[in-house]
Amino acid sequence: MLLELLEIQFGVLRLPKNFVSGTLFSLTTAAAISLALSCLIALTPAAEARRHSSGHSAGSSHSSSHSSGRSGNSSRASHSTSSRHGHSAPVVAHGHGRRGRAAHAARVHEVAHHGRHHVVAHQAPKTRYAYPIGIFMKSPPAFDSSPLAEDTARDIERAFDRGTADSYPARTLVRAGIVKYHPLHGGIFWRREPVKYIVMHSTETGIPLSAVRVIESWSSMGIRHPGAQYVVDRDGTIYQAVDPELATVHVNIFKTLPGINNDNSIGIEMNHTGSQNYPQVQRDAVIKLVGYLKRRYNIEEGNIITHRYAQQGDHTDPVNFDWDGFLATVGSFHNQAIAYRSNHIKDEAKQWKREPEAKLNTYLKPHKELGNGLSGTREQPPVAPPTEPVVEPVVAPAAAPAPDTTNGAGASAPVPASERGFEKNSSVKPSDGDDVMEVPAATPAPSPAKAPLPGANP
Repeated sequence: MLLELLEIQFGVLRLPKNFVSGTLFSLTTAAAISLALSCLIALTPAAEARRHSSGHSAGSSHSSSHSSGRSGNSSRASHSTSSRHGHSAPVVAHGHGRRGRAAHAARVHEVAHHGRHHVVAHQAPKTRYAYPIGIFMKSPPAFDSSPLAEDTARDIERAFDRGTADSYPARTLVRAGIVKYHPLHGGIFWRREPVKYIVMHSTETGIPLSAVRVIESWSSMGIRHPGAQYVVDRDGTIYQAVDPELATVHVNIFKTLPGINNDNSIGIEMNHTGSQNYPQVQRDAVIKLVGYLKRRYNIEEGNIITHRYAQQGDHTDPVNFDWDGFLATVGSFHNQAIAYRSNHIKDEAKQWKREPEAKLNTYLKPHKELGNGLSGTREQPPVAPPTEPVVEPVVAPAAAPAPDTTNGAGASAPVPASERGFEKNSSVKPSDGDDVMEVPAATPAPSPAKAPLPGANP
């Protein structure tokens, strides 16, 4: 009764014994579980580290027998190096064997993933070369670059401006002063295919550079480096780095469209950087050069392409260049060249006169040999024309002397026709009605036979 009053008056809460014991058990169990989880989380990284260390120790113990002999040599080498230079140098330790060489060639970086450190090795990519180094020449072949006569150079320059200089080789343009020659060293090889394409580039050097500096920057890269046949400066000067009969590496054949390579294409670099414009004098020089190469190598108009077309998605040059307007200008320049050529042919046709032919009389005249009269040749004696054999005339046998039938009066007696003879080709023939004829008193002696003329029938 007292306890009830106390509970009512002072608000004392009376709990049952089962409830208190259950609560204490639950709290103890929760504390034990949380302690176990914390210990497990703390021990997991340590166990993983011990596993990695055990694997490395096993590998090192396997290769210790092979590396023990060489470690002494490396220590002696490092000691000799430090003593020779007078101070100790840092020594970089590399693994031995195939695994050590692979680790040395790889790029290694460390990645943190959920608090764990992993070592990831990436193999360094091998450089692929499109051409063997033995195919390249250190310097281009030499040619005669002496200047031509002023009149000849002026005629060639006029033909180049009109688009009709395709009959002259590229080295003749250099001799005429139309193109300047600054040779490229290295990166040159002989073509193995005929020229089919003209690829247009822009230098994009980052800072403005002259055409000569661009060519020299290519030459400073050794024997295997990029380059182009022509570089057109911003003032319109055309520089020839390599004769177009030779090839250079101006496109990456691993990334070009099928059929386009360095063997069958000519590269033209326009000096340009960033947001610069293309001066009109530079555009005019490029149009004339493209027109010359197009007619010189019979290149189709559709094969005049850009670098960004040849290597789609990889290059963007020529940068900020009006390509459609350029192609239209090239087409009009080609038509202008055709008009100049046709007008030249018409002018020559008007001035042409037919020269009279010399009359030759070769009737019954033997021709002279070609070698007669020439120095150093032996004169042959003249050859007589062939003669036909002389045919002797057939003479009839002499007849027996006829008896005297004059009767002393000088009159001739008739002779029978059977006893009369006729000479060959005689115009006197016996008639059918006459049986006898009168014989003259004296018969003249026959004249000697003459040799027939050459070429006459006997």
